[in-house]
Amino acid sequence: MKDESTHDGTGPDFHVAIIGAGAGGICAGIKLQKLGITDFVILERTSEMGGTWAANTYPNVGADLPFLAYQFSFAPKADWDHFFAKGDQIQDYHLGLAIDAGLHHKTMLDTEVRKEEWDEERLLWRLRIGDGSTITARFVLSAVGAYINPKDRPTIPGLDEFSGEVMIPSRWNHDYDFAGKRAAVIGVGSSSVQIAPALAEEVEHLDVYQRTPQRYFPKPDFRTPRWMQRLLRLPTVAGQLHEAILGVLEIGLRVLIYTPKPLFNVGATVFDFVGDRLYNLWLWLCVRSKEDRNKLRPSFGAACTRGTLGGGYLSIFNRDNVELHTEGIDHLTADSIVTRDGLDHPIDVLVLATGYEMFSDPETYREDTVLGYGGFDLGRFYNTHGLRAYHSTAVAGLPNRWLLVGPYSWTGTAFHYILENATRHIMAVLTEARVRDATRVEVRQEAQDKFHADMVDKGANIARYFNVNCAGSNTYFVNSHGDAVYVRPWTIYQSRRRSVDFDRTDYSFSSTPNTVVRPAPPEQEVMA
Repeated sequence: MKDESTHDGTGPDFHVAIIGAGAGGICAGIKLQKLGITDFVILERTSEMGGTWAANTYPNVGADLPFLAYQFSFAPKADWDHFFAKGDQIQDYHLGLAIDAGLHHKTMLDTEVRKEEWDEERLLWRLRIGDGSTITARFVLSAVGAYINPKDRPTIPGLDEFSGEVMIPSRWNHDYDFAGKRAAVIGVGSSSVQIAPALAEEVEHLDVYQRTPQRYFPKPDFRTPRWMQRLLRLPTVAGQLHEAILGVLEIGLRVLIYTPKPLFNVGATVFDFVGDRLYNLWLWLCVRSKEDRNKLRPSFGAACTRGTLGGGYLSIFNRDNVELHTEGIDHLTADSIVTRDGLDHPIDVLVLATGYEMFSDPETYREDTVLGYGGFDLGRFYNTHGLRAYHSTAVAGLPNRWLLVGPYSWTGTAFHYILENATRHIMAVLTEARVRDATRVEVRQEAQDKFHADMVDKGANIARYFNVNCAGSNTYFVNSHGDAVYVRPWTIYQSRRRSVDFDRTDYSFSSTPNTVVRPAPPEQEVMA
Protein backbone atom coordinates (compact mmCIF):
# COMPACT_ATOMS: atom_id res chain seq x y z
CA MET A 1 0.00 0.00 0.00
CA LYS A 2 1.96 2.96 -1.24
CA ASP A 3 1.24 6.42 0.05
CA GLU A 4 0.38 7.73 -3.40
CA SER A 5 -1.06 11.12 -2.59
CA THR A 6 0.94 13.61 -4.63
CA HIS A 7 -1.13 16.77 -4.16
CA ASP A 8 -0.37 17.65 -7.79
CA GLY A 9 -3.60 16.44 -9.37
CA THR A 10 -2.33 13.00 -10.43
CA GLY A 11 -3.33 11.23 -7.23
CA PRO A 12 -5.75 11.80 -4.36
CA ASP A 13 -5.31 14.88 -2.21
CA PHE A 14 -4.68 12.67 0.83
CA HIS A 15 -3.95 9.05 1.43
CA VAL A 16 -6.50 8.90 4.26
CA ALA A 17 -9.34 11.22 5.20
CA ILE A 18 -10.83 10.97 8.68
CA ILE A 19 -14.31 12.43 9.00
CA GLY A 20 -14.75 13.81 12.51
CA ALA A 21 -12.28 15.29 15.00
CA GLY A 22 -13.82 13.92 18.18
CA ALA A 23 -12.41 11.11 20.30
CA GLY A 24 -12.69 8.68 17.38
CA GLY A 25 -10.89 10.91 14.89
CA ILE A 26 -8.15 11.64 17.40
CA CYS A 27 -7.72 7.94 18.17
CA ALA A 28 -7.59 7.09 14.45
CA GLY A 29 -5.06 9.85 13.74
CA ILE A 30 -2.76 8.66 16.50
CA LYS A 31 -2.97 5.05 15.32
CA LEU A 32 -2.34 5.99 11.67
CA GLN A 33 0.85 7.80 12.64
CA LYS A 34 1.95 4.83 14.71
CA LEU A 35 1.44 2.72 11.57
CA GLY A 36 3.67 5.12 9.63
CA ILE A 37 0.88 6.78 7.65
CA THR A 38 1.29 10.53 7.90
CA ASP A 39 -0.46 11.74 4.76
CA PHE A 40 -3.94 12.16 6.18
CA VAL A 41 -6.43 14.89 6.96
CA ILE A 42 -9.09 15.18 9.66
CA LEU A 43 -12.26 16.93 8.50
CA GLU A 44 -14.34 18.50 11.27
CA ARG A 45 -17.68 20.17 10.62
CA THR A 46 -17.53 22.44 13.68
CA SER A 47 -15.01 25.08 14.70
CA GLU A 48 -13.30 22.98 17.39
CA MET A 49 -11.79 19.55 17.88
CA GLY A 50 -13.24 17.31 20.57
CA GLY A 51 -16.63 16.19 19.27
CA THR A 52 -19.21 15.53 21.97
CA TRP A 53 -17.14 17.07 24.75
CA ALA A 54 -16.49 20.22 22.78
CA ALA A 55 -20.18 20.68 21.99
CA ASN A 56 -21.72 19.78 25.35
CA THR A 57 -20.86 22.37 27.98
CA TYR A 58 -24.17 22.47 29.86
CA PRO A 59 -24.27 22.61 33.68
CA ASN A 60 -22.84 19.57 35.49
CA VAL A 61 -21.79 17.87 32.25
CA GLY A 62 -19.50 14.93 32.86
CA ALA A 63 -18.91 11.23 32.32
CA ASP A 64 -21.16 8.63 33.87
CA LEU A 65 -18.36 6.07 34.08
CA PRO A 66 -15.34 6.26 36.40
CA PHE A 67 -12.30 7.89 34.80
CA LEU A 68 -10.34 4.64 34.92
CA ALA A 69 -12.60 3.29 32.16
CA TYR A 70 -13.23 6.58 30.39
CA GLN A 71 -9.84 7.06 28.75
CA PHE A 72 -7.65 5.41 26.13
CA SER A 73 -5.54 2.49 27.28
CA PHE A 74 -2.57 3.90 25.34
CA ALA A 75 -2.82 7.26 27.14
CA PRO A 76 -3.62 6.65 30.83
CA LYS A 77 -4.18 9.72 32.98
CA ALA A 78 -4.07 9.54 36.77
CA ASP A 79 -4.69 13.13 37.85
CA TRP A 80 -8.40 13.49 37.09
CA ASP A 81 -10.00 15.90 39.53
CA HIS A 82 -13.06 13.72 40.09
CA PHE A 83 -13.75 9.99 40.09
CA PHE A 84 -16.31 10.74 37.37
CA ALA A 85 -14.48 13.11 35.08
CA LYS A 86 -16.04 16.50 34.32
CA GLY A 87 -16.72 17.52 30.74
CA ASP A 88 -14.14 20.29 30.53
CA GLN A 89 -11.37 17.99 31.77
CA ILE A 90 -12.36 15.27 29.29
CA GLN A 91 -12.18 17.85 26.52
CA ASP A 92 -8.74 18.96 27.74
CA TYR A 93 -7.63 15.31 27.78
CA HIS A 94 -8.65 14.73 24.16
CA LEU A 95 -7.23 18.04 22.94
CA GLY A 96 -3.98 17.35 24.75
CA LEU A 97 -3.62 14.03 22.95
CA ALA A 98 -4.39 15.69 19.62
CA ILE A 99 -1.87 18.49 20.14
CA ASP A 100 0.84 16.15 21.42
CA ALA A 101 0.41 14.08 18.25
CA GLY A 102 0.34 17.17 16.02
CA LEU A 103 -3.16 16.35 14.81
CA HIS A 104 -4.29 19.97 15.05
CA HIS A 105 -1.98 20.70 12.13
CA LYS A 106 -3.76 18.04 10.06
CA THR A 107 -7.30 19.12 10.91
CA MET A 108 -9.57 21.25 8.73
CA LEU A 109 -12.20 22.89 10.92
CA ASP A 110 -15.57 24.18 9.71
CA THR A 111 -15.39 21.58 6.95
CA GLU A 112 -18.58 19.56 6.68
CA VAL A 113 -18.61 16.52 4.42
CA ARG A 114 -21.99 16.53 2.70
CA LYS A 115 -21.49 13.61 0.33
CA GLU A 116 -19.02 10.75 -0.19
CA GLU A 117 -18.68 9.24 -3.67
CA TRP A 118 -16.42 6.35 -4.68
CA ASP A 119 -14.48 6.74 -7.94
CA GLU A 120 -13.86 3.19 -9.18
CA GLU A 121 -11.66 4.31 -12.07
CA ARG A 122 -9.20 6.23 -9.90
CA LEU A 123 -9.73 4.15 -6.75
CA LEU A 124 -10.42 7.06 -4.45
CA TRP A 125 -13.20 8.80 -2.55
CA ARG A 126 -14.55 12.19 -3.55
CA LEU A 127 -15.73 14.08 -0.50
CA ARG A 128 -18.13 16.91 -1.31
CA ILE A 129 -17.68 19.72 1.20
CA GLY A 130 -20.35 22.16 2.32
CA ASP A 131 -18.67 25.10 0.61
CA GLY A 132 -18.92 23.33 -2.77
CA SER A 133 -15.31 22.14 -2.94
CA THR A 134 -14.12 18.53 -3.20
CA ILE A 135 -11.43 16.66 -1.27
CA THR A 136 -10.18 13.32 -2.54
CA ALA A 137 -8.68 10.50 -0.49
CA ARG A 138 -7.61 6.93 -1.14
CA PHE A 139 -9.11 5.69 2.12
CA VAL A 140 -11.85 7.12 4.36
CA LEU A 141 -12.45 6.52 8.06
CA SER A 142 -15.84 7.74 9.26
CA ALA A 143 -15.35 8.88 12.85
CA VAL A 144 -18.62 10.76 13.31
CA GLY A 145 -19.30 8.96 16.58
CA ALA A 146 -22.28 7.27 18.21
CA TYR A 147 -24.41 10.37 18.71
CA ILE A 148 -24.58 11.79 15.22
CA ASN A 149 -26.96 14.75 15.19
CA PRO A 150 -28.95 16.32 18.03
CA LYS A 151 -32.72 16.08 17.70
CA ASP A 152 -33.06 19.83 18.05
CA ARG A 153 -36.35 20.20 16.19
CA PRO A 154 -38.81 17.75 17.78
CA THR A 155 -42.23 17.65 16.18
CA ILE A 156 -44.06 19.76 18.77
CA PRO A 157 -46.82 21.95 17.33
CA GLY A 158 -46.17 25.63 17.97
CA LEU A 159 -42.43 25.26 18.61
CA ASP A 160 -41.69 27.96 16.03
CA GLU A 161 -44.17 30.30 17.71
CA PHE A 162 -42.50 30.13 21.12
CA SER A 163 -40.88 33.52 21.78
CA GLY A 164 -38.70 32.62 24.75
CA GLU A 165 -35.19 31.20 24.91
CA VAL A 166 -34.69 27.71 23.41
CA MET A 167 -31.59 25.65 24.17
CA ILE A 168 -30.29 22.17 23.49
CA PRO A 169 -27.51 20.54 25.55
CA SER A 170 -24.97 20.66 22.72
CA ARG A 171 -25.51 24.38 22.11
CA TRP A 172 -25.80 25.82 25.59
CA ASN A 173 -26.18 29.58 26.02
CA HIS A 174 -23.96 30.44 28.97
CA ASP A 175 -24.88 34.10 28.72
CA TYR A 176 -28.52 33.46 29.55
CA ASP A 177 -29.52 34.36 33.11
CA PHE A 178 -31.85 31.72 34.53
CA ALA A 179 -32.39 33.54 37.84
CA GLY A 180 -36.07 34.09 38.50
CA LYS A 181 -37.15 32.43 35.26
CA ARG A 182 -39.75 29.76 34.59
CA ALA A 183 -37.99 26.89 32.82
CA ALA A 184 -39.05 23.65 31.18
CA VAL A 185 -36.92 20.63 30.31
CA ILE A 186 -38.28 18.17 27.76
CA GLY A 187 -36.60 14.79 28.07
CA VAL A 188 -35.31 12.73 30.97
CA GLY A 189 -32.10 11.14 29.66
CA SER A 190 -28.47 11.55 30.63
CA SER A 191 -28.19 15.25 29.85
CA SER A 192 -31.44 16.14 31.66
CA VAL A 193 -30.23 14.31 34.75
CA GLN A 194 -27.26 16.66 34.90
CA ILE A 195 -29.02 19.84 33.77
CA ALA A 196 -32.21 19.69 35.85
CA PRO A 197 -30.58 19.71 39.33
CA ALA A 198 -28.52 22.77 38.39
CA LEU A 199 -31.53 24.65 37.02
CA ALA A 200 -33.71 23.72 39.99
CA GLU A 201 -31.45 25.71 42.28
CA GLU A 202 -31.50 28.79 40.06
CA VAL A 203 -34.91 29.20 38.44
CA GLU A 204 -38.15 30.34 39.99
CA HIS A 205 -39.95 27.28 38.67
CA LEU A 206 -38.90 24.18 36.73
CA ASP A 207 -41.20 21.83 34.78
CA VAL A 208 -39.76 18.48 33.73
CA TYR A 209 -41.60 16.69 30.91
CA GLN A 210 -41.21 12.93 30.90
CA ARG A 211 -42.46 10.67 28.11
CA THR A 212 -40.96 7.35 29.26
CA PRO A 213 -39.61 6.86 32.79
CA GLN A 214 -35.98 5.84 33.15
CA ARG A 215 -33.99 4.37 36.01
CA TYR A 216 -31.67 6.64 37.95
CA PHE A 217 -28.97 5.30 40.20
CA PRO A 218 -26.71 7.01 42.73
CA LYS A 219 -23.51 8.50 41.38
CA PRO A 220 -20.72 7.93 43.92
CA ASP A 221 -18.66 10.86 42.72
CA PHE A 222 -15.89 12.42 44.78
CA ARG A 223 -12.73 14.42 44.32
CA THR A 224 -9.90 12.05 43.47
CA PRO A 225 -7.62 11.80 46.52
CA ARG A 226 -3.91 12.40 46.08
CA TRP A 227 -3.04 8.90 47.26
CA MET A 228 -5.17 7.43 44.48
CA GLN A 229 -3.54 9.64 41.86
CA ARG A 230 -0.07 8.65 43.11
CA LEU A 231 -1.03 4.96 43.09
CA LEU A 232 -2.33 5.12 39.53
CA ARG A 233 0.89 6.72 38.34
CA LEU A 234 2.80 3.58 39.28
CA PRO A 235 3.69 1.41 36.27
CA THR A 236 1.00 -1.12 35.25
CA VAL A 237 -1.34 -0.29 38.18
CA ALA A 238 -3.97 1.54 36.09
CA GLY A 239 -3.79 -1.11 33.38
CA GLN A 240 -4.19 -3.96 35.85
CA LEU A 241 -7.17 -2.31 37.52
CA HIS A 242 -8.81 -1.76 34.13
CA GLU A 243 -8.21 -5.38 33.18
CA ALA A 244 -9.82 -6.45 36.47
CA ILE A 245 -12.91 -4.41 35.59
CA LEU A 246 -12.96 -5.95 32.12
CA GLY A 247 -12.69 -9.39 33.69
CA VAL A 248 -15.86 -8.82 35.72
CA LEU A 249 -17.69 -7.56 32.63
CA GLU A 250 -16.39 -10.56 30.70
CA ILE A 251 -18.13 -12.92 33.11
CA GLY A 252 -21.38 -10.98 32.88
CA LEU A 253 -21.34 -10.99 29.10
CA ARG A 254 -20.63 -14.74 28.97
CA VAL A 255 -23.69 -15.35 31.14
CA LEU A 256 -25.78 -13.03 28.98
CA ILE A 257 -24.73 -14.58 25.66
CA TYR A 258 -24.23 -18.27 26.39
CA THR A 259 -27.00 -19.09 28.87
CA PRO A 260 -29.45 -21.51 27.16
CA LYS A 261 -32.53 -19.64 25.97
CA PRO A 262 -35.12 -21.29 28.29
CA LEU A 263 -32.91 -20.72 31.32
CA PHE A 264 -32.12 -17.19 30.20
CA ASN A 265 -35.82 -16.32 29.89
CA VAL A 266 -36.48 -17.53 33.43
CA GLY A 267 -33.40 -15.75 34.73
CA ALA A 268 -34.40 -12.50 32.99
CA THR A 269 -37.84 -12.64 34.63
CA VAL A 270 -36.29 -13.13 38.06
CA PHE A 271 -33.74 -10.39 37.37
CA ASP A 272 -36.49 -7.95 36.43
CA PHE A 273 -38.57 -8.84 39.48
CA VAL A 274 -35.69 -8.29 41.89
CA GLY A 275 -34.53 -5.18 40.03
CA ASP A 276 -38.01 -3.63 40.17
CA ARG A 277 -38.31 -4.22 43.91
CA LEU A 278 -34.91 -2.74 44.63
CA TYR A 279 -35.63 0.28 42.45
CA ASN A 280 -38.98 0.81 44.15
CA LEU A 281 -37.11 0.93 47.46
CA TRP A 282 -34.65 3.42 45.99
CA LEU A 283 -37.51 5.64 44.80
CA TRP A 284 -39.11 5.47 48.23
CA LEU A 285 -35.87 6.61 49.81
CA CYS A 286 -35.34 9.49 47.37
CA VAL A 287 -38.78 10.88 46.51
CA ARG A 288 -41.34 11.88 49.16
CA SER A 289 -44.40 12.18 46.93
CA LYS A 290 -46.18 8.93 46.18
CA GLU A 291 -47.66 10.50 43.05
CA ASP A 292 -44.20 11.39 41.75
CA ARG A 293 -42.84 7.96 42.64
CA ASN A 294 -45.59 6.38 40.56
CA LYS A 295 -44.72 8.65 37.64
CA LEU A 296 -41.03 7.80 37.94
CA ARG A 297 -41.56 4.04 38.18
CA PRO A 298 -40.83 2.17 34.90
CA SER A 299 -43.15 -0.65 33.86
CA PHE A 300 -40.58 -2.58 31.84
CA GLY A 301 -37.51 -4.71 32.48
CA ALA A 302 -34.74 -3.55 34.77
CA ALA A 303 -32.04 -3.49 32.06
CA CYS A 304 -34.08 -2.02 29.19
CA THR A 305 -32.47 1.38 29.28
CA ARG A 306 -28.85 2.27 29.75
CA GLY A 307 -29.41 3.33 33.32
CA THR A 308 -28.37 6.79 34.39
CA LEU A 309 -26.24 7.79 37.34
CA GLY A 310 -28.58 10.46 38.57
CA GLY A 311 -26.68 12.13 41.35
CA GLY A 312 -29.23 14.53 42.80
CA TYR A 313 -31.82 14.15 40.05
CA LEU A 314 -34.54 12.22 41.89
CA SER A 315 -34.38 14.48 44.91
CA ILE A 316 -35.23 17.61 42.88
CA PHE A 317 -38.85 16.43 42.84
CA ASN A 318 -38.95 17.09 46.57
CA ARG A 319 -38.49 20.79 45.88
CA ASP A 320 -41.47 23.13 45.89
CA ASN A 321 -40.35 24.80 42.65
CA VAL A 322 -40.07 21.60 40.57
CA GLU A 323 -42.96 19.75 38.93
CA LEU A 324 -42.89 16.47 37.00
CA HIS A 325 -45.26 16.19 34.03
CA THR A 326 -46.18 12.95 32.29
CA GLU A 327 -49.10 14.27 30.28
CA GLY A 328 -48.29 14.56 26.63
CA ILE A 329 -47.51 18.00 25.21
CA ASP A 330 -50.29 19.23 22.96
CA HIS A 331 -48.64 22.41 21.69
CA LEU A 332 -46.61 25.48 22.55
CA THR A 333 -47.76 29.06 22.59
CA ALA A 334 -45.60 32.16 22.58
CA ASP A 335 -44.97 31.83 26.32
CA SER A 336 -46.25 28.47 27.54
CA ILE A 337 -46.59 24.73 27.11
CA VAL A 338 -50.12 23.39 26.81
CA THR A 339 -50.48 19.75 27.82
CA ARG A 340 -53.10 17.33 26.50
CA ASP A 341 -55.21 17.77 29.61
CA GLY A 342 -55.76 21.37 28.52
CA LEU A 343 -53.62 22.99 31.20
CA ASP A 344 -51.39 25.94 30.35
CA HIS A 345 -47.87 26.01 31.87
CA PRO A 346 -46.12 29.40 31.48
CA ILE A 347 -42.39 29.31 30.69
CA ASP A 348 -39.62 31.74 29.80
CA VAL A 349 -36.99 29.23 28.65
CA LEU A 350 -37.25 25.80 27.02
CA VAL A 351 -34.51 23.14 27.16
CA LEU A 352 -34.88 20.46 24.47
CA ALA A 353 -33.00 17.49 25.89
CA THR A 354 -34.60 15.21 23.33
CA GLY A 355 -31.59 13.10 22.44
CA TYR A 356 -29.59 12.33 19.32
CA GLU A 357 -29.82 10.45 16.08
CA MET A 358 -27.89 7.31 16.98
CA PHE A 359 -25.45 5.23 14.97
CA SER A 360 -27.84 2.31 15.46
CA ASP A 361 -30.84 4.07 13.84
CA PRO A 362 -31.40 3.38 10.12
CA GLU A 363 -32.86 6.87 9.71
CA THR A 364 -29.54 8.41 10.66
CA TYR A 365 -28.14 7.31 7.30
CA ARG A 366 -29.59 9.51 4.56
CA GLU A 367 -29.87 8.37 0.99
CA ASP A 368 -27.53 9.87 -1.60
CA THR A 369 -24.87 10.78 0.96
CA VAL A 370 -22.53 7.75 0.82
CA LEU A 371 -22.31 6.20 -2.66
CA GLY A 372 -19.98 3.28 -3.24
CA TYR A 373 -19.11 0.76 -5.92
CA GLY A 374 -21.70 0.30 -8.67
CA GLY A 375 -23.95 3.00 -7.21
CA PHE A 376 -24.33 1.23 -3.86
CA ASP A 377 -26.17 3.67 -1.56
CA LEU A 378 -25.46 3.11 2.13
CA GLY A 379 -28.50 5.07 3.31
CA ARG A 380 -30.87 3.21 1.01
CA PHE A 381 -29.37 -0.15 1.98
CA TYR A 382 -29.54 0.49 5.72
CA ASN A 383 -33.09 1.85 5.58
CA THR A 384 -34.26 -1.04 3.39
CA HIS A 385 -32.34 -4.05 4.71
CA GLY A 386 -31.16 -3.02 8.15
CA LEU A 387 -27.77 -2.21 9.64
CA ARG A 388 -24.85 -4.57 9.10
CA ALA A 389 -21.10 -4.21 8.81
CA TYR A 390 -18.20 -6.64 9.08
CA HIS A 391 -16.63 -6.23 12.53
CA SER A 392 -18.92 -3.19 12.85
CA THR A 393 -16.58 -1.25 10.55
CA ALA A 394 -16.59 -2.39 6.89
CA VAL A 395 -19.54 -2.51 4.49
CA ALA A 396 -19.53 -4.48 1.22
CA GLY A 397 -19.99 -2.06 -1.65
CA LEU A 398 -17.92 0.65 0.05
CA PRO A 399 -14.26 -0.03 -0.82
CA ASN A 400 -11.52 1.67 1.20
CA ARG A 401 -13.99 2.93 3.81
CA TRP A 402 -14.56 2.01 7.45
CA LEU A 403 -16.78 3.11 10.33
CA LEU A 404 -15.32 3.60 13.77
CA VAL A 405 -18.75 3.16 15.34
CA GLY A 406 -21.10 0.91 13.41
CA PRO A 407 -23.78 -1.74 14.05
CA TYR A 408 -22.96 -4.04 16.96
CA SER A 409 -20.18 -1.73 18.16
CA TRP A 410 -20.76 -1.73 21.91
CA THR A 411 -18.49 -4.36 23.42
CA GLY A 412 -19.43 -4.11 27.07
CA THR A 413 -17.41 -1.18 28.32
CA ALA A 414 -16.65 2.49 27.71
CA PHE A 415 -16.70 4.41 24.43
CA HIS A 416 -12.90 4.68 24.31
CA TYR A 417 -12.61 0.90 24.33
CA ILE A 418 -15.04 0.68 21.39
CA LEU A 419 -12.90 3.13 19.41
CA GLU A 420 -9.70 1.26 20.18
CA ASN A 421 -11.31 -2.01 19.15
CA ALA A 422 -12.44 -0.55 15.81
CA THR A 423 -9.12 1.12 15.03
CA ARG A 424 -7.28 -2.07 15.96
CA HIS A 425 -9.21 -3.88 13.22
CA ILE A 426 -8.86 -1.09 10.66
CA MET A 427 -5.11 -0.78 11.20
CA ALA A 428 -4.74 -4.54 10.76
CA VAL A 429 -6.49 -4.30 7.38
CA LEU A 430 -4.41 -1.30 6.31
CA THR A 431 -1.26 -3.16 7.33
CA GLU A 432 -2.31 -6.10 5.16
CA ALA A 433 -3.00 -3.69 2.29
CA ARG A 434 0.51 -2.30 2.66
CA VAL A 435 2.03 -5.78 2.57
CA ARG A 436 0.09 -6.54 -0.62
CA ASP A 437 0.75 -3.09 -2.09
CA ALA A 438 -3.03 -2.78 -2.56
CA THR A 439 -4.89 0.43 -3.31
CA ARG A 440 -8.36 -1.14 -3.30
CA VAL A 441 -9.69 -2.96 -0.24
CA GLU A 442 -13.24 -4.20 0.17
CA VAL A 443 -14.87 -6.64 2.56
CA ARG A 444 -16.41 -9.59 0.76
CA GLN A 445 -20.19 -9.85 0.81
CA GLU A 446 -20.11 -13.43 2.07
CA ALA A 447 -17.86 -12.42 4.99
CA GLN A 448 -20.18 -9.59 5.93
CA ASP A 449 -23.21 -11.89 5.73
CA LYS A 450 -21.48 -14.52 7.88
CA PHE A 451 -20.55 -11.93 10.51
CA HIS A 452 -24.10 -10.58 10.58
CA ALA A 453 -25.57 -14.09 10.88
CA ASP A 454 -23.27 -14.68 13.87
CA MET A 455 -24.47 -11.44 15.48
CA VAL A 456 -28.09 -12.53 15.08
CA ASP A 457 -27.40 -16.05 16.37
CA LYS A 458 -25.22 -15.08 19.32
CA GLY A 459 -27.46 -12.11 20.12
CA ALA A 460 -30.68 -14.12 20.45
CA ASN A 461 -30.89 -13.66 24.23
CA ILE A 462 -30.16 -9.93 23.99
CA ALA A 463 -32.66 -9.38 21.17
CA ARG A 464 -35.35 -11.36 22.99
CA TYR A 465 -34.90 -9.37 26.19
CA PHE A 466 -34.98 -5.99 24.48
CA ASN A 467 -37.98 -6.84 22.32
CA VAL A 468 -40.07 -8.73 24.90
CA ASN A 469 -39.10 -7.62 28.40
CA CYS A 470 -38.57 -4.04 27.22
CA ALA A 471 -41.82 -3.55 25.30
CA GLY A 472 -42.94 0.05 25.81
CA SER A 473 -39.57 1.25 27.07
CA ASN A 474 -38.64 3.26 23.97
CA THR A 475 -35.12 1.93 24.45
CA TYR A 476 -32.51 2.96 21.93
CA PHE A 477 -31.09 -0.55 22.19
CA VAL A 478 -33.80 -1.46 19.66
CA ASN A 479 -34.14 0.60 16.48
CA SER A 480 -37.14 1.33 14.27
CA HIS A 481 -36.66 -1.98 12.43
CA GLY A 482 -36.95 -3.87 15.70
CA ASP A 483 -33.29 -4.85 15.50
CA ALA A 484 -31.01 -4.86 18.54
CA VAL A 485 -27.82 -3.75 16.77
CA TYR A 486 -26.33 -1.71 19.62
CA VAL A 487 -24.63 -4.47 21.62
CA ARG A 488 -22.13 -6.89 20.09
CA PRO A 489 -22.90 -10.39 21.36
CA TRP A 490 -19.29 -11.32 21.90
CA THR A 491 -17.41 -11.06 25.15
CA ILE A 492 -14.86 -8.31 25.69
CA TYR A 493 -11.86 -10.56 25.15
CA GLN A 494 -13.43 -12.20 22.13
CA SER A 495 -13.96 -8.80 20.52
CA ARG A 496 -10.41 -7.70 21.27
CA ARG A 497 -8.81 -10.88 19.99
CA ARG A 498 -10.96 -11.24 16.88
CA SER A 499 -10.47 -7.61 15.85
CA VAL A 500 -7.00 -8.61 14.62
CA ASP A 501 -7.30 -12.41 14.47
CA PHE A 502 -9.57 -12.58 11.43
CA ASP A 503 -9.29 -14.31 8.07
CA ARG A 504 -7.55 -11.87 5.70
CA THR A 505 -9.41 -13.47 2.80
CA ASP A 506 -12.57 -11.87 4.20
CA TYR A 507 -11.32 -8.81 2.29
CA SER A 508 -10.38 -8.48 -1.36
CA PHE A 509 -7.12 -6.63 -1.98
CA SER A 510 -6.09 -5.28 -5.38
CA SER A 511 -4.36 -2.39 -7.12
CA THR A 512 -6.73 -2.12 -10.06
CA PRO A 513 -10.43 -1.27 -10.47
CA ASN A 514 -12.87 -4.09 -9.86
CA THR A 515 -13.59 -5.64 -13.26
CA VAL A 516 -15.78 -8.45 -11.94
CA VAL A 517 -19.44 -8.06 -12.90
CA ARG A 518 -21.36 -8.28 -9.65
CA PRO A 519 -25.10 -8.46 -9.03
CA ALA A 520 -26.82 -5.16 -8.36
CA PRO A 521 -26.91 -4.22 -4.66
CA PRO A 522 -29.91 -5.84 -2.93
CA GLU A 523 -31.76 -2.60 -2.37
CA GLN A 524 -31.58 -1.75 -6.09
CA GLU A 525 -33.30 -5.05 -6.86
CA VAL A 526 -36.00 -4.19 -4.35
CA MET A 527 -36.43 -0.66 -5.66
CA ALA A 528 -36.56 -1.71 -9.33
